[in-house]
Amino acid sequence: AIMRLQERVSLENNAKRIGQKMKVIIDRKEGDFYIGRSEYDSPEVDQEILIPAVGKRLYRGRFYNVRITSVDSFDMFAELVK
Repeated sequence: AIMRLQERVSLENNAKRIGQKMKVIIDRKEGDFYIGRSEYDSPEVDQEILIPAVGKRLYRGRFYNVRITSVDSFDMFAELVK
């Protein structure tokens, strides 16, 4: 029950970020996504931001500007912006 409550709270908090622009540092690439985190989040602790690995190569350790396009309970999905 506690985990479901935490999941719901996390989803509600993440949903507020849809459409927002963020600065993201890339940590790694997995499958079809680059995995990053906001400049305020800690690796392996806070949520991850997934960016489709199409069109442009992103480099680990570099910052990129993104817009959040969708979310789930523990991750956010984003697209690159200029």
